[in-house]
Amino acid sequence: MSQTIFFDSNKQSNVIGLTKSQVIEKDINNDFTFQKNNNTVTLTHESLDDFEITCETQNPQNVCEYQNEILSFLKTTENLFLPKYPYMKGFQTDINDKMRSILIDWLVDVHLKFKLLPETLYLTVNLIDRYLERNIIKRTKLQLIGVTAMLIACKYEEIYAPEVRDFVYITDQAYTKEEILKIENHMLNSLEFNITTPSSFRFLELYSNYLKLDEHSFMFCRYLLELFLVDCKTNKYNPSLLSASSIYITLKITKKNEFDLVTKLSEYPEEKLRECAKDICLILDSEEKNTLKAVKKKFAQPKYLEVSKIKFFN
Repeated sequence: MSQTIFFDSNKQSNVIGLTKSQVIEKDINNDFTFQKNNNTVTLTHESLDDFEITCETQNPQNVCEYQNEILSFLKTTENLFLPKYPYMKGFQTDINDKMRSILIDWLVDVHLKFKLLPETLYLTVNLIDRYLERNIIKRTKLQLIGVTAMLIACKYEEIYAPEVRDFVYITDQAYTKEEILKIENHMLNSLEFNITTPSSFRFLELYSNYLKLDEHSFMFCRYLLELFLVDCKTNKYNPSLLSASSIYITLKITKKNEFDLVTKLSEYPEEKLRECAKDICLILDSEEKNTLKAVKKKFAQPKYLEVSKIKFFN
């Protein structure tokens, strides 16, 4: 007999007797049975052009008629500016992966307080990792690197970006305006002003348009991606693979039998999706014991549909 977890209009969930990682493991062992659902995407061939996508709103920024070209372009450019994992090992002498996780967890809070766009957070983390990959940093300057990366990301993504003095304030005057601007100049030159890079969030937006993910499923995928963003292992995988794997996990949990569409759309074999999904599930499975709670608290808010409150039992 199959067991199901689903989202309903009251933001509640059924509780299944499985851990998050077991959701993937049990499927691999063929212990799950799936209910056949009507697919919301029409696919006649394996090419991307054969996915049916429609605009549900009149928002011209959705540019649905160009979605295929956009997705193809992002796929070809996603590897241009990615840090190599594990870049800290044997290079950084005074900081480690744990310190990076503490910094990103804090920046999730800062991002939330400043009410910034989702993409700003992903670009911030990308800039931090790429800078740390090239420059040896003392632990006393790690927070400075974090706020400077967010300042650059805000200037790139936001319409109304926070000012330098806002970042001085948020660090409790630990750094001066001059220090932040100096690091900003050095960071941009170190990265050769290459700021434009697709994130897993951008791929999630596109994939969800093709797959017609509902609001709760989309938000749960965002939760998975941001949880994994805090961990340095996020750099092991391409953004498109991270996004597809988060959808893969969500479809497993919600028992929607659309995995063939995910593999065709993302162009990753299911084995590759499982590998990435397992790493994400390990983070999800340890969230209760994890001392870094910013992402969990963020997605417990009604604004984010309280998706982090979904309960799993051993």
